[in-house]
Amino acid sequence: MSKKQKTVYTCNECGAAFQKWLGRCPECNSWNTIVEEIQNTSVFKNEILFENSIHPLSQIMSESIQRIPTGIGEFDLVCGGGIVPGSIILLGGEPGIGKSTLALQVAQHCTTLYCSGEETLQQIHLRSRRLNIKPDSIHLSSVTDIDHIESLIRTTTPQLIIIDSIQTLYSREITSPVGSVSQIRYTASRLADVARQTKSCVMLIGHITKDGSIAGPKILEHIVDTVLYFEGDFTRDYRILRAFKNRFGSVNEIALFTMTQQGLSEIKDKNKLFVQSHDASYPGSVISATIEGTRTILFEAQSLVTATSFTNPRRMADGFDVNRLNLLVAVIEKHARISLNSFDIFINVAGGFTIDDTSCDLAIAAAIISSLKNIVIPHSTGIIGELSLSGQVRSASHTLRRLTEFLNSGVTTIILPRSNSTEISNTGFTGTLIPITTIAELTQILQHL
Repeated sequence: MSKKQKTVYTCNECGAAFQKWLGRCPECNSWNTIVEEIQNTSVFKNEILFENSIHPLSQIMSESIQRIPTGIGEFDLVCGGGIVPGSIILLGGEPGIGKSTLALQVAQHCTTLYCSGEETLQQIHLRSRRLNIKPDSIHLSSVTDIDHIESLIRTTTPQLIIIDSIQTLYSREITSPVGSVSQIRYTASRLADVARQTKSCVMLIGHITKDGSIAGPKILEHIVDTVLYFEGDFTRDYRILRAFKNRFGSVNEIALFTMTQQGLSEIKDKNKLFVQSHDASYPGSVISATIEGTRTILFEAQSLVTATSFTNPRRMADGFDVNRLNLLVAVIEKHARISLNSFDIFINVAGGFTIDDTSCDLAIAAAIISSLKNIVIPHSTGIIGELSLSGQVRSASHTLRRLTEFLNSGVTTIILPRSNSTEISNTGFTGTLIPITTIAELTQILQHL
């Protein structure tokens, strides 16, 4: 076997390789992201490597997954019930969002090797004291050489390995600088192999780019088993941990935390975050329910409709797709016969929550009509349903789960599609159901609430 050096040009954004330098990457259209790298390629001569790797599916023995609970219920829920031995988890998010804090809180419940290239060991110790972390099962290391890390893993065989962060690891076999596409791709592959061989779970903490995606080549997300992403606004205390990929569970789950002096704390009553007290109701405010994995979350949709002084009225939305808002406005104008072309329309989902559930269309439409006509919708009334372009109200998914959450939160009157009301009639639901078929019926009902 002989080695040859080969010069390639690699995009830092998408990992695409080219034979010459380009100003813009043709794959991802990013500018000034292509860098020169020198790769060592191995040339095999007169060697034939063969392994009988074909196995009949019927002869494959299946084993039940023995998950390791972390003691943090919200984190276990997003992972599918706990971390899986031999798996590799990628945790991303903005700087300061709580990635290292969560990793340290998870580490105390397992035999953990914490490899930090971002912070000194003294900084981690100070943070652990502030968070009241139990230090008995945590071992720290500042090593960033992948060969040394692999040796430590095989020697100590911990249950969990935390790499903070993957962008700081390097291999002497790769001539590219630390944090380059080649280094990230190679070190992540090495860690994945070690994790499967030692049955240890590896948690990689990753940086993000300016557009919010996890830094490094896209293949990094294909190597790992689970991709978790921290979302949240620094002006608010709560954080959302969302699964974008999970080979061992659902990708629709979210975990809700609040940031405190003692670290991330689980939120037990999630509906209090996004729904205010039911004591007072105001025009333009509507309660609805959305589905996030196995969770049903109530939220408050707020609308402000005011006369405009511009030729083209403004349509703005925070927490809701503005294109979907324009569609709903067009449906209201045509089928409910309500003119909105001389009004500015502003939509806000209270608490900074973001919804993309089409079953909440009817609630947004009701908020717009309520604000325009100054109609107060009581907080004891919930609205669900999808709105079609023909003005018909289509059925909502997981209706019984939404209605049950409504009742548990004191919402006793629900406006919903007529097709859903027939399904619920035989379930013993005790709330008051108001079925509707068209958007025109919604306008009439709101005036008599």
